Amino acid sequence: MPRLLPLLLLLLAVPGDALAWGSAGHRMIGELAIKSLPDEIPEFLRTPETVAAVGELAREPDRSRGAGPVHDSERDPGHFVDVSDDLTVLGGPPLNALPPSRGDYDTALRAVGATQYKAGYLPYSIVDGWQQLRMDFAFWRVDVAGAKYAKTDAARAWFEADRTLREMLIVRDLGVWAHYVGDGSQPLHVTVHYDSWGDYPNPDGFTETHGLHARFESHFVAANVAEDDVAPLVADYRDCACAIETRTADYLARSNSFVVPLFRLDKDHAFDGKHPEGKEFAAARLAAGASELRDMIVDAWRASAAMRVGYQKLSVADIEAGAVDPLDMMQGNE
Repeated sequence: MPRLLPLLLLLLAVPGDALAWGSAGHRMIGELAIKSLPDEIPEFLRTPETVAAVGELAREPDRSRGAGPVHDSERDPGHFVDVSDDLTVLGGPPLNALPPSRGDYDTALRAVGATQYKAGYLPYSIVDGWQQLRMDFAFWRVDVAGAKYAKTDAARAWFEADRTLREMLIVRDLGVWAHYVGDGSQPLHVTVHYDSWGDYPNPDGFTETHGLHARFESHFVAANVAEDDVAPLVADYRDCACAIETRTADYLARSNSFVVPLFRLDKDHAFDGKHPEGKEFAAARLAAGASELRDMIVDAWRASAAMRVGYQKLSVADIEAGAVDPLDMMQGNE
């Protein structure tokens, strides 16, 4: 399996049809985030094969659409959140103070005549994926430490095999989650004005004709923006020293602040044909997605060192120090 993995990941790198934030844009965000990871991140995540795999897997939540009504009705709202101009979600919970769970979020929205499925739950998609990645990293740390301190050759071989499986799972989990972080950088994914200005006060005369969403993120980006345009705009790592819920809310609020500029550019026909201002805007938003994804990966890696794992809640720090043998817990012999 370890010998086959690089070949399988390289096969994923064959380009498909460009569908912008659905394909070309998500691919760019995923690849650039991995390319900009610091050396502290485990090496398996920084290889060319992983760069290619994450770029392709970042498209997966869009490619899986149409799987069936249960699948689609549950997952489609995870790509967006309808943020009103007052930075509440449809007049309900504020973006910067969302309830702790999707259930509580749905309860708060029902109080104002909406639901999580109408309003979208993108913030929870991002937080959920980050928490999963943090746990994945924690188990990877346990596998590495378990092999290092193994008492028998058989135990060492088990940990090494489990680490190989964990690395495959991390690439998959990270790649799929990258899609939702990427969605968060597209301003039309974080606003009630998601496809046109809609039935709201419109003193600037922004378009009320549907179609802006696809025209911007699909047709314009695919025709005009390349990775070389985006890569120089990827920012240095930013440590917000905050919880993932706060980081996510801040990120989506920043994206929301570009809604009006996007509509102004559209009014000036900046997304029609080859227009430098439109290209600069799209490239900057894609770079924001790649930067945030990279930063969240780093945060998840660092936070994984303080995790507890298994039913016994064994300390990862104790396991990495060699003070606790995790073999029984990892093999399910608790």
